Amino acid sequence: MRIAICDDETVFLSDLEQKIYKVISKLDCEVIPFSSAEELLAAPVSFDLIFLDIEMGGMDGMSAARQIREKDFEIPIVFLTSHTEMAIEGYEVNAFRFLKKPVEDDKLQQTLQDIQLMKASHKGVMIKSGGEEIVVIPSEVLFLESDNNNVRIVTTSGSFTTRIKLGEAIDIFNRINDTIRKVHRCSAVNLDHVARLKDKEAILDDGSIIGISRSCFTEFKKELYDHVKKTVR
Repeated sequence: MRIAICDDETVFLSDLEQKIYKVISKLDCEVIPFSSAEELLAAPVSFDLIFLDIEMGGMDGMSAARQIREKDFEIPIVFLTSHTEMAIEGYEVNAFRFLKKPVEDDKLQQTLQDIQLMKASHKGVMIKSGGEEIVVIPSEVLFLESDNNNVRIVTTSGSFTTRIKLGEAIDIFNRINDTIRKVHRCSAVNLDHVARLKDKEAILDDGSIIGISRSCFTEFKKELYDHVKKTVR
């Protein structure tokens, strides 16, 4: 993983670089420091993650983020700031997170772990369906429905049916993105796509309504709440 950190405070820049290396081995990542937004934007290499100070001499971090987004809307940008009220403006450039300066070790560690999990969730799983090999991204799975030994996999881009047991399908996806939870003996949903619960039903962000059995409801509700607390920071 190649990580850029951009801040015009030399001591902070060096300190953050060392903290990142304490969390991620130098064998697994390369941290490249920049003392200005102009230097970052002129870099001849691409990055997997950018830590970007908002307030700097010359071009500020928010302006730099807008230029970055003109070329790449997916790269995670973590803003560094002493003013958390800037968070609202940050959503305009799809900010991954805001970290308050000075950065706390546990907050940095959690952010790096979440980035790694997010990247892992975009790995694909090969599914055989109708004589074809289809790549399914686990984070895009909405829900699963079983009928004997067949499972219908409904994703944000379509649905596919494959010959497999429901439990096996859940295990396959959860090895990459541990968010699929059983809500009935014949169905499971992705916690990431649950918009709300109502009358023992999970209403997903695409409008799908999935019934939750009485035996699964209490545990599922607890797992959903724990998942929301963990992912919303």
